[in-house]
This record gives sequence, C-alpha cells and structure tokens, in this order.
Amino acid sequence: MKNCIHIFFVAVFLFLFSFTVQAQTIRVNGTVKGNNGERLVGVTVTDIASGKVIGITDEDGKYSVLISPKSTLKFTSMGYTDNEIKVNGRQVVDVILKSTAIKIKEVAVTAKFKNKIIFEPTDIEVVGNYFHLRTRFKVPDEMFGTNTRLIIQPTIYNISKKESKLLTPVVNDGREYRLTQDRMLEFNMKENDPLAPYERRSEMTRKGEVIAYHDSAYVSNMRDDFRSDVKLTIENYNKILFVDSFQIARGLVNPMRFFEYNVVCRDMTDKKYWPKPELQLRNDKGEVHLTFAVGKSRIDDKNPNNAKEIAKLNNRLSEIEKDPNAKLLSFHISGMSSPDGRLAQNEKLAQERMKEALSRITSRLSPVTLEFLDIHSDAKVDTWHTAVQMMRDDGLTEEAEKVQAIIDKYPNKADMQWRAVIKLPFYRKVIVPNILPRMRKVEYNFSYSIYRYLTDEEIKSLYEAKGYKELSRHEFWRMFAMAKDDKERETLYKQALEVYPKYTLAANSLAALYLRQNRTDVSILEPFVSKNAPEEVLINQTLMLLNDFQYSKADSIVSLISEEDDIEEIRAVTRALNGNYQEALNRYAKDGGINEVVLLLALKRNEEAWEKAKLLPADSAKAEYLKAVAANRLDRIMDAMNHLENAFELDPSLKEIAKADGDIMDLL
Repeated sequence: MKNCIHIFFVAVFLFLFSFTVQAQTIRVNGTVKGNNGERLVGVTVTDIASGKVIGITDEDGKYSVLISPKSTLKFTSMGYTDNEIKVNGRQVVDVILKSTAIKIKEVAVTAKFKNKIIFEPTDIEVVGNYFHLRTRFKVPDEMFGTNTRLIIQPTIYNISKKESKLLTPVVNDGREYRLTQDRMLEFNMKENDPLAPYERRSEMTRKGEVIAYHDSAYVSNMRDDFRSDVKLTIENYNKILFVDSFQIARGLVNPMRFFEYNVVCRDMTDKKYWPKPELQLRNDKGEVHLTFAVGKSRIDDKNPNNAKEIAKLNNRLSEIEKDPNAKLLSFHISGMSSPDGRLAQNEKLAQERMKEALSRITSRLSPVTLEFLDIHSDAKVDTWHTAVQMMRDDGLTEEAEKVQAIIDKYPNKADMQWRAVIKLPFYRKVIVPNILPRMRKVEYNFSYSIYRYLTDEEIKSLYEAKGYKELSRHEFWRMFAMAKDDKERETLYKQALEVYPKYTLAANSLAALYLRQNRTDVSILEPFVSKNAPEEVLINQTLMLLNDFQYSKADSIVSLISEEDDIEEIRAVTRALNGNYQEALNRYAKDGGINEVVLLLALKRNEEAWEKAKLLPADSAKAEYLKAVAANRLDRIMDAMNHLENAFELDPSLKEIAKADGDIMDLL
C-alpha cells in the first residue's frame, strides 16, 4: 500500500555531510597543585611526543594548551616529582605533584623571668614606632666588688600581652673579675664573652656610681599598656650572688595619638588589574528532526524542512569538530517508523532508517572524533496513540475518538489495529497525507562540551549551584559587581582570596571596604606590597598600618609610591606619625588647631603648646585632654586637673587612654 517514491537523496546528503578528515586538536585546561593543596606557579607542561614545552602554569596554578586528544603531558616543577598523564580525549586534566622536600623538626626555646619590684618611675617616650627610655641608675658602692660582675638589663614589658622586649644591657666588671674571666676564655674575652661588648668602665665614687642610660626599641602596637623594668644581677665566675628587679617607668608619653588626618582609601582603577574573562568548559546539546518517504529508509526530500534541518546539523557538527575549544561527547540517533503496515515490516524499516542515518553521519566524522565519541542508536515503530494525539492537536476530535476506539478494542495488537484503521472513511483523506508523514522520522540528539564565556546570569547560577570554588577570577569580579550590599561583597572578596590567594583586585577591594568601615587588618594587603605594586594597594596598606599604629612600616611603604603620584597628604601624615615632627609642624602650623598643639607637645615645646592649647574650643573632649597634658608638663596642676575632668565628662572613653598615658597618669 505504500507508494514507492524514487528520490535522489544520496547526493544531497553526501554534500551536506562532507566533513574533511583531519587530525583534531582540542583545548585542555587544568590546575596543578602540590600534595599540600597549594596551587603551583611556573610548572612546565611538556608534550611527551614532541618533547616541546607547550605551556606553563600561571599564578593560580592554571594552564591551558592545545594538544591532540591522544597526547601524554608531562608536568615538571623544581622541588616536586615529575608527573606524566595521558589526555585520553579529556578537556580538563587536573594534576597533583608530590613534594620532594624533607621536613626538619623544630626546636623551641623558652625562658622564664622573675617577678619585678616597683621602683621610682620615669618616662617612656614614643617617637614613631620607637619607645625611647632615658634614665639614670645610681648603684651603691657596696654592690661593686673587684671580683664580681654587675649586669643591668632594662626591658620594655607589654602589660596587655605579657611580652618582654630586651633593651641594651649595661655591664660593669671588677678588675680581678675581668682578668680571671679573660684567662678562663683563653685570653680572647672580646669574642668568647657575649656580654663583653656591653661593658662600661667603672667611674665609681665613694657614694657609688651613677650610670646614664638611653636606648630605644621598636614596638608595633602602641594601644597596649607598657612599662619598663630593670633586672639587676651580681655574679662571680661560678654563680649568681644577687638578683633584684625594679619597675622604672609606666605608661607612654605619646601626644601623637591625637594627631588628626583624613585620607580616603582607593579602589582599583588600573584596568591592567581587572581580570580577563576565561573560557569555561560547559556542556550543551542539539537536536534535528527529519521525516522519511513512505516505505523507504531514505529521508523525504520533498519536505522543505528536511533540507533546513540537515543543513543545521551539518553546520553545527562541522563547527564543533573544527573548533579546538569544543568536543563532541555523545551522539544518539533514533529511527522511527509509522504504525501503517505490519509491525514486523515496520520494525525492520525503522532499523534500516536508523542504520542509514548513522552510516551517513559516522562516515563523515574524523577518526579522532569517533574514537572518543559515545554513540547510541535505537529504532522503533510509533503507535496509533501518537496519531490520536496529533489529530486532537489538529482539532480532529471526532476522527481521533474513532481511532482511539480501535486501540481500545484491540489493545497491544498492532496488526489488528492497522487493519481496522485503514478501513476508516477518513483514512486516505486525513491520516495518510497529514498524520503518517509526521510519524516517519529520524531524530539526532548530540551533546558536546565547549569552552566559552559565561553570562552574568550563568555565573550567578554556577555560584549558587556549585559554590564559589568553581568560579574564575573574572567570574568573581562579575559577582562583586552584582553583590547587593557590603556584607555580601565582603563574603565574596574573602571567598575569592581563598580560591586565588594572589588576586590583587579582590584583596584591595576587601581592604578598601574595611577602611571605609573603620576596621583594621594589615594582613589583607601584606602579601601584595612591593615596589611594583599598584598605587591603590600601597596607599590602602599605608592607611591600614597607620590605623594599626605601625608608623615605621607605613613610612617604608609610602616611600615606594612614585613621586609623580598625587599623594602629598598621606606622605605628610605618615612622616609626621613616624617622628618627623618639625617637618610636620612646618606644614600644619598654618592651620592651627589640635594638630599644631600635638606637634608642639611632641617636640617638647611645652610653653608654646600650652598657649596654643588655650585657644582650642572648650566643648571638645580631645582639646580639653591636650590642655591637661600641656598644663601638667608645666606643673600647672590645678589647670591640668580641671581640663582633665572636663575631658572625661565630654568623653568618658578617654579614661582608658589616661590609664596608660605617661603625661596624665600621675593626675589619676
């Protein structure tokens, strides 16, 4: 009953599927890590076959190479064992290299200190980050002996953290002690005695000896409470004869804690540090629907949609095979026959259609593509249920119900259903021309992977579905822009730095966010500071260090910024806080106010400071506090007490500062 229609499909099909067989190249991406999880920079990637280096990992341990799917790659890095890996058609090859380093056990040394005895205090003066201790030790003559050694060891003690920092010791040897010690050390006391460089010749009188002392020590955190202690030891050649400890200073003389400045943090503006988009491997799919001529395994060329669908399939497969960033993963071909005719014959026809279509496709794909291509095929005969649904969709409800009645009468009996359907009066006018051609078809479903750039919506979906560790630097950057508030931005910045520890833009953005919120964390930008670091990083790290009272380090970093850059204000502030008081006074004196008073106090020009302080407003807690400092230095005790009380009333938090302030402590 089927019409035998001769079609010239072979020529058309061959033309549309004329793929050239070529040696395919694919893109392989991956990340190289050490066995401790650290991303490895500078790992060389070598093609074993050619012996050529074809790639090297970047600062995030990533590489990207174009290579044959059958290649073997060798990964090499100093300090790690080489690793050879076969590609086997994969587009993502992540690698772990084993470290060859030998771990050495650490040895910890600790020391114990005796309790200290309180002694008459003096001042610890702050200049930048250096604590200066100036004092005089009066040692009674009975503490000296001709055969003993006197050791005076001053320390700066951080009361808040319970940490000590040793200053330069003072050593005084008796005459007999020095001679005997020299003999015991093979007459080479200068090199063999570690305390010899600190010896001072005695100038003892009958009343004892007065030793003038001045030393300084670098201290990073001046917000803590400090004191200075002296440990005094008298010993002979065999044992310690006497030990005593004295507290000689408590609190810090540091008027610069009230120095005022306002320097704005910087966001990254240099496009050189904006991350470039990365090609990401994503899966995609395509499908094509073709119809067949009645009773034939060839496609119906009279149907204009077939030519369109074939061209679409041809072009897409050709694009994928030629694109090194894409790879065919699987191909599924399903041949379908209508239920018109005997079931056995229809099943055979469906198989022939599937085989014909499969042969046409596979014969035109390259051998390399076919080697790694997962091909599936099946053939089946459609049922009259599909025909019923098509008629209902076409509005042929009455006709559909009649076919459905036949199905219900002969369930699971395809041949009997067909014999009954062909007897229907509308069979030739409706079913044959309108329904059966749409049921004779072949479907091509293929999946492929491709490296491409993601849209913002895809990036957001990836973040929500798979988590932040799947994002590239550029994708993180797009997420920064899409963040709703600072809380979300902070989370994203930290996640980006966790995945990419050398991500300059993320670190600078996090630091800028902290600075705007008056938060301090000098560790954020510390790994990024160098002479070649962007200006924004250097400025923001300088501000972080200033906020953390690390003035010496801040001065070192600001010196790295080019003189051509407009940073006069931050440079002046940093130099002032680091102890360049006279230079700062020359700049800020013309403005008057609190900064002028602070700098005069730092220079110990106390009379001038007092006169300038009296001009400050009485409704400012900071101004009243500085008036108290200036007055107390001039022994104007009542003025100092009155201004200090006013300061505490205006700002009770100043009481905590006063407890560790060497200029104020005696008033408390």
